[in-house]
Amino acid sequence: MTRAALLTLASALLHALAFPPWDWWPLAFVALVPFISALDGVSVRRAVWLGLLWGVAAHWAEAAWVLPAMRDYYQQPLWFAFLFGVVSSLLFRGLHYALFAVVATWLTRGRRGVGPVLLWAATWVAFELLRARGPTADPWLLLGYALVPSTALLQAADLGGVYLLSFVVALVNAALAHTVGSAGGLPARRALALAAASLLALASYGQWRLAAPLPDGRPVPIAVVQGNNDLGAQWRAEHYGAGLETYLSLSRQVAARTHPELFIWPESAVTFFLAREPRYLAAIQQMLAETGSELVAGAPHIEDPDPARPEFYNAAFAVDASGIRARYDKQRLLPFAEYFPLHFVEFLRRSFGRVRSFTPGADLAPLPTRLGPAAVVICFEAVFPELVRDRMRAGAAVLLNLSNDAWLGRGSGPAQHLAMVVPRAVEERTTVIRATTTGISAIIDPRGVVHDATPLFDAAVITADVTPGAGDTLYGRYGDWFAYTCVASVLLAAARKLLNTDEHRCHQDPQGAGAG
Repeated sequence: MTRAALLTLASALLHALAFPPWDWWPLAFVALVPFISALDGVSVRRAVWLGLLWGVAAHWAEAAWVLPAMRDYYQQPLWFAFLFGVVSSLLFRGLHYALFAVVATWLTRGRRGVGPVLLWAATWVAFELLRARGPTADPWLLLGYALVPSTALLQAADLGGVYLLSFVVALVNAALAHTVGSAGGLPARRALALAAASLLALASYGQWRLAAPLPDGRPVPIAVVQGNNDLGAQWRAEHYGAGLETYLSLSRQVAARTHPELFIWPESAVTFFLAREPRYLAAIQQMLAETGSELVAGAPHIEDPDPARPEFYNAAFAVDASGIRARYDKQRLLPFAEYFPLHFVEFLRRSFGRVRSFTPGADLAPLPTRLGPAAVVICFEAVFPELVRDRMRAGAAVLLNLSNDAWLGRGSGPAQHLAMVVPRAVEERTTVIRATTTGISAIIDPRGVVHDATPLFDAAVITADVTPGAGDTLYGRYGDWFAYTCVASVLLAAARKLLNTDEHRCHQDPQGAGAG
């Protein structure tokens, strides 16, 4: 194995160590240095290979939980789980970073100093946006999420989202790599000074934001109920209605102690069609009447204007003692878990056809609760900041994340998922209430501080007094403006490089240039 390949593998490993379960977040500022150094001056073919290697290695180092999830939760044979993991690592990471490596090396070839360092960081962010918004829609563990444990550095997410954090981390890496790869001198010192200034600005802004007061208003007592009733990935008749008594019992117990005004039950807490089961719904209404509370709960919903082709929705219901008040249907579904995108491939259809299949919803309206209008995102919807922003801009005062993380297992998956939800609180300066079936449930305050995180695979209840409200942030107003600025910068740099190349050719062959 070549030195460049070893550097690339080392970079992928360091990158993974910056995220849960390790959370050695300072490593993020040096993790990319070996990768950038390996790419220095290589050919296009070599850049493709190294980028592919980095992406696949980073995927496996971060998401080793995929294999047991496929084997245990989705009940696939180990060989199929491994094959699926290899293909997904190529599609979601490998090909993406192969293209990134080609573009980044082409744009910065032979250059040193501030300009190429800025361009390298902008290219990284541009490709993160492509990864999150492109055909694969994979925003899992973008580089900026490594800063979640550092509350001060996290605060700048309210300016440019997680992409601004990624930019600063990538900038520091690029400055260090370009310094190591050069003989020093003024360009290298300027690049390092820029990286240090960016990091100082991030920390200073964070300290200023942390000193600002939190939203003022009447705190509302709430209770998050984690029933630990994992019912698997498949529809089964014996699961219909299962788990309700657990949630009713835990809710009554906590109501006797703290008198919450609002209960939050997670995704899949209710395992029946709530709107069509008066007996089960009556049991919930009775509990709410006894406790004087309201409820937001995850449950499936069915619509069948054509009985032969019913549509199923992964929904969240707002319920009080009088009945169902409102419903939210999940919009962004998880492929292979909530819908099957390759139904025309017979082999895959046989392997995944048994999982739940939902229809995406359409309504953005917040749910009415005693906390005020509540934006709801179900499971992985919370890792798409643009989707959360749309929910909050519809007039919400708090964000509810209902999730079923049971399929992620006991590995790093649940902690990684929680880490990616945390910046949503900072971006919108609102409280995030996270309710999961098996953990990790938590309350995340508007500064991104996680409170009362629950243990995995254990029944648990969180009680808290939550003050509703959302801040007026730059990110809330303009969304991913910073990431799109990076995209524009990369496109402009590419255009200039192409023009300069054409001009160079014209100067070399003036007769040929005018012959056409």
